[in-house]
Amino acid sequence: MRIGWFALLPLMTISLSAPNFAQAKRHRQSEQTIFSAEDESVKKPVSIPEDVLAILRQDEMVRNVLEGGKIPADKIPSTWFSASVIHLANPTEQDLIVLGEEELRGANVIAFWVFRSTPHGHERVMMAHEHDLIVKRVWWKGYREIELMSSSAVEWSSVLLRWNGKEYVAYREKSGSIR
Repeated sequence: MRIGWFALLPLMTISLSAPNFAQAKRHRQSEQTIFSAEDESVKKPVSIPEDVLAILRQDEMVRNVLEGGKIPADKIPSTWFSASVIHLANPTEQDLIVLGEEELRGANVIAFWVFRSTPHGHERVMMAHEHDLIVKRVWWKGYREIELMSSSAVEWSSVLLRWNGKEYVAYREKSGSIR
């Protein structure tokens, strides 16, 4: 019995994509996906690329802190940020989670920026001040979901973010009383 190439097509597709699945799994297992204001810094820090620093220099909060300290934007201290590589959509792209440190960190919240790698450099796709940022293993429109969490002495809140084709936006919000 002869097997036509149509019958082999599913097997060929699986065998060609298997290395990509394995590579994606390795990246997901080795990358940090939970970031918290409770942590002193990221667990696997990387240098922040110049294009990302240029975007951070334009951030309103960063500009306010620079102006308050009379620091020129081109002299922004590298200790104000820590970054970790994350793979939001493609295992070959080096996306970044950037955390505010020192003057950019609150008592129980932290500034989080998420940057997506593009052929033209990085672009900011999310910014928030929260207690925790969790990159989920759930995908939406080809990108991983992100959850932001915060709490006070009496209440907790969670915001699930999804990719809308251009940036991460709120999809579902939950909150409740701490008992």
